[in-house]
Amino acid sequence: MLFKSLREKIEQSLAQMSPARRIFLSFALVILLGSLLLSLPVVQVATSRATYFDHLFTTVSMVCVTGLFTQPVASTYNIWGQLICMFLIQIGGLGLMTFIGVFYIQSKQKLSLRNRETIQESFNYGETRSLKSFIQSIFLTTFLVEAVGALLLSFRFVPEFGWGRGLFTSAFLAISAFCNAGFDNFGTTSLVAYQTDPLVNLVISALIITGGLGFMVWFDLATQVGSKRKRRLRFHTKLVLMLTVGILLFGTVTTLLTEWGNTGTIGNLSFPEKVLVSFFQTVSMRTAGFASIDFTQARPVTLLIYILQMFLGGAPGGTAGGLKITTFLVLILFARTELLGLPHVNIAKRTIDPRTVQKSFSVFIIFLLTFLLGLVLLGLTTSGNPPFIHLMFETISALATVGVTANLTPNLGQLALSVIMLLMFIGRIGPLTLLVSLADYQPSKKDMMHYMKADITIG
Repeated sequence: MLFKSLREKIEQSLAQMSPARRIFLSFALVILLGSLLLSLPVVQVATSRATYFDHLFTTVSMVCVTGLFTQPVASTYNIWGQLICMFLIQIGGLGLMTFIGVFYIQSKQKLSLRNRETIQESFNYGETRSLKSFIQSIFLTTFLVEAVGALLLSFRFVPEFGWGRGLFTSAFLAISAFCNAGFDNFGTTSLVAYQTDPLVNLVISALIITGGLGFMVWFDLATQVGSKRKRRLRFHTKLVLMLTVGILLFGTVTTLLTEWGNTGTIGNLSFPEKVLVSFFQTVSMRTAGFASIDFTQARPVTLLIYILQMFLGGAPGGTAGGLKITTFLVLILFARTELLGLPHVNIAKRTIDPRTVQKSFSVFIIFLLTFLLGLVLLGLTTSGNPPFIHLMFETISALATVGVTANLTPNLGQLALSVIMLLMFIGRIGPLTLLVSLADYQPSKKDMMHYMKADITIG
């Protein structure tokens, strides 16, 4: 009777929460449970030196699909621990509320309005009529793409490690890549050992791009293929595909130009190998976190370009982080509109809703301020005197849930690592979601009043 009453109170409390707060609490709950599971001795190797703080940091990084760590996965967790890691990465990539949605669908229970709103909020999904199909499409796409990726990777790792470890490594990398997590179970050097391996680089790149496109794009593509009546792709889908190709091309070319003669990165490679490495790192900078070069050897201008790419991130509604490429495009289009004195923000014979423009500015300002505040806090809590570009690199890597580092993470103290954890968490659920979930602000009558115009000079 007591447990039933407690359960009813919990369900009642959850029902009254906003979608933003439910997203916040769902990720926090998974992080807490995950850190406790990984701290169990039975899931660690005998030589593990990890403390609970290390397990907590790893869990935050996995659930937030980032890729930063203080202790390597391979030298910390046995196969059971690595299975937990894979599960945490999968939950982090798809979101706990999506798993709850699937549970309701499989048990033929009706999703509550709050649950529907929460799932839609977590994926920026605006349609309501086909939410069930959307959730099913998410899981079908995810597991199908990960299975194909693992199969292709097994052609490389089974001959190298044998059937057992080869298949397990392939599955681990496939899940990590699709979820844009950046974790591997090799050691501390990520994919440097496979720097010029076409199969590994191209398969993982394809998985990263697929996860970073966003589930709305894949839902639209799947509907297009499965429908008997041919219809046009959504404008959002076309825009995301175009922007993705443009950013990948830009990043590959700029990396080639800046690192061409740098023997510490790609200077000693052949032209095809330079293109492969440059392409892979550009893909990875879109919030994946795998590394095939030593970032401490990269030129500062290259790191600055990577910082900009990490800041932009991937497409909304997927496993990628960052500002989001569509948000950045709206800001650029608005700037053009203001400079030319045009009445509307237009693109390709379409007008962008003013509310979308306002939301884009809100996301940009909050994301930028979070980055600057995180950079200041990391600088204050970091001992020694690391290069400032490395601090910027580390900060945006955490906030954009990328997971690359210029060998800074393992050398940070607990206070600085706490800043990194906070940035990863904010970056995964979104700064706006965090603020809404914490504030739950109800506007007053003063906020809703329309006063006389303020005479302010700007520019």
